[in-house]
Amino acid sequence: MLLLAVLCVVFLLDDAMPYLHYSEATYERFWNRSVLLLVHVIGGSIGLLTGLFQLWSGLTRRMRTAHPLTGCVYLAGVTLSSTTAIALALQTEVWTFGVALFVGAFLWLATTSLAVYELILGRIDAHRDWMWRSYILTFSFVSFRLVLELPWVEGLGTEAEIATTFGWLSFVAPLSIYEFARQWRHDSLTASVSRSTSQAASGASTAQPLVQKSARGR
Repeated sequence: MLLLAVLCVVFLLDDAMPYLHYSEATYERFWNRSVLLLVHVIGGSIGLLTGLFQLWSGLTRRMRTAHPLTGCVYLAGVTLSSTTAIALALQTEVWTFGVALFVGAFLWLATTSLAVYELILGRIDAHRDWMWRSYILTFSFVSFRLVLELPWVEGLGTEAEIATTFGWLSFVAPLSIYEFARQWRHDSLTASVSRSTSQAASGASTAQPLVQKSARGR
């Protein structure tokens, strides 16, 4: 969790904060979409910070009274950032990257909505699962930017090829890892319960003849 917090701060300082200086010099070729981009950055930054708090609060059971409030703030930030990301995806010059951005933003909004839906129904475990998926998508913007800054990435292909490839990998890879780990944990727990049930049944069947023999001895 500490590593996530450090990476979030680095991303916010290096990549998000500069966009708060609203000028054509800052936005350059994105100036005609500057309002959408500004709202996207602000909403994403809010989601990044409040989402991290939500996960920490949920895991540690600390500051539970603030959890619902920060959850509402997270929902607002994600809604703003994901909807503007969809709008930006429809206007990008590189359509292949636009598809990756559109799918990622749609999944981001969908997973967050499902987290809220499960919470309303009172299914806390399902709510927690969808919140993890939602934050993985929130954090995908951080991982995308961090990977692009690696010195060896530039030589992998054209700007469009690199942006498209890592645009997909930034959320597909961590989501896949999460689902694999979640299924593995579920299978392990199921196997453990099954073994315990079998051992209990075996113990009961072993004990029954002894009880009958003791009863006949009387």
